[in-house]
Amino acid sequence: MPENKKSTLIIFLSILALALIWGSSFILVKKSLVHYSALQVGALRICSASLFFFPIFLKRFKYMEKKHTSSFLLAGLTGNLIPAMLFAIAGQHLSSALSGMLNAFTPLFTLFIGIAFFAQPFIWKQMTGILVGLAGCLGLLFAGQGLNIDFNIHGLWVVLATFLYGINMHIVKTRLSDMHPLTSTAGIFMVIGPLALGVLIYTGFFSLPLDQEHLWSFIAAMALGLFGSAIGMLAFNQIIKWTSAIIASSVTYMIPIVALGWGFVDGEAIYMLQVASMFVLLAGIYLVNKSKN
Repeated sequence: MPENKKSTLIIFLSILALALIWGSSFILVKKSLVHYSALQVGALRICSASLFFFPIFLKRFKYMEKKHTSSFLLAGLTGNLIPAMLFAIAGQHLSSALSGMLNAFTPLFTLFIGIAFFAQPFIWKQMTGILVGLAGCLGLLFAGQGLNIDFNIHGLWVVLATFLYGINMHIVKTRLSDMHPLTSTAGIFMVIGPLALGVLIYTGFFSLPLDQEHLWSFIAAMALGLFGSAIGMLAFNQIIKWTSAIIASSVTYMIPIVALGWGFVDGEAIYMLQVASMFVLLAGIYLVNKSKN
């Protein structure tokens, strides 16, 4: 009995730690953009994660086959490289809190894409959750100060990133499920790492000084890759191994709350309508997951 309680506690603390890691990524994007362009921030994030996975890749290369290369590339582009760029572009115009709240739209896109393109069965009970979630997402995009309507077109960058995340979930599930998650993740970052390095070269990153002025932005961008992309992904896979994908996905409910907290600490403008819309979106995700069960 004590052992079970300990295991439950470890799982809960792991999910909480993952929420803190992923929920903090939006404020790190904001801090990285102080001295670097959006493309540089996204590329730095991927490069630092690739460096982390390089020793793992060397150890697990023998388990990879040539046929997996295209899947690594597709998964890397849709789940890591392009979203990293899109979140950085959005971060130039959005508060980190709003980016974090809009990120919660990912599970609904995962469901849409699964039904539309991957023959995933549709349960009519899910429709209520979908409609509620859509209402919450629209509320976040249109929420202004007070009860004013103020459409923020830059929020669509985040929506596009969550759409790509939804595609990525199914690519990994259908094309890489035969591999150990550590092997597939290492393979993914080894394929997209050189692409990210090319972006850094193209944007003139290596001609910039790494002085005291740029140091904190550099550290924030590297931390994005190390924690947000590398350690966060490993932790998520481990939580799934301990429990199930449904329990691991509960981190979705905590991430926007952490992002909201960081935004408040950083003095960002946060509107009550945004907060209300966030909880409407999370309620929609809850209803969809409840319908699955």
